Amino acid sequence: MERRLSRILISAVLLMLASGSIADISARDRNEFRFWQGSELRLTWGAMPLDAVTLNNVMAGGYAVYGYGTIAGEIANSRYYGGDGYLSGAIGLTYTYRFRKWFELSGVVTYSGYYRDYFDKYTGNLAFKSNDNQISVMPYVRFVWVHTNLVRLYSGIGLGVSFLTETGQRGTDMTLLPAFALTPIGITVGTFVYGIAEVSLGNTGMFSLGIGYKF
Repeated sequence: MERRLSRILISAVLLMLASGSIADISARDRNEFRFWQGSELRLTWGAMPLDAVTLNNVMAGGYAVYGYGTIAGEIANSRYYGGDGYLSGAIGLTYTYRFRKWFELSGVVTYSGYYRDYFDKYTGNLAFKSNDNQISVMPYVRFVWVHTNLVRLYSGIGLGVSFLTETGQRGTDMTLLPAFALTPIGITVGTFVYGIAEVSLGNTGMFSLGIGYKF
């Protein structure tokens, strides 16, 4: 009796395992799990990008009008005061091609800006405008570790260059800087038109939201 019961239990377990395997194969053949190569466009906005614009004007408290800590510079600086400063955040446009279910290659362009007016404290009149603008261009590799047609979870990394222009009372300076983006986790939700959320470190912003389109 015990042997028969054991055989029945073993047979039941094997049947369940076999059924589960068949169901898994069947699920992977369903349309929502199928992969096809193709292109995508993404438009994103990222808060607090780790770039020169943010570092100079927020984390470092802004730069001086004349600057450099000289006596003449401090005297000149004392004549002006700055109004409210405005950060644009990181505005990004991305083209992506899906080579494999797990591998996507992108080209990313981001813009980050800071705008502030400076006034003469004796007259109250506008003295000059200060604008910082940074454009970054980089290739970006994305590794997808959960993939359905509705939801994707991924990580990614990118490395490129930035063009920084700083315009103030002394004119305009241009600087070439490195650009990067490291994304521990990102998610897209949707089919052909989808929403995007990412946590990143670099020029694309610390937290990003956006919209994408597959074609």
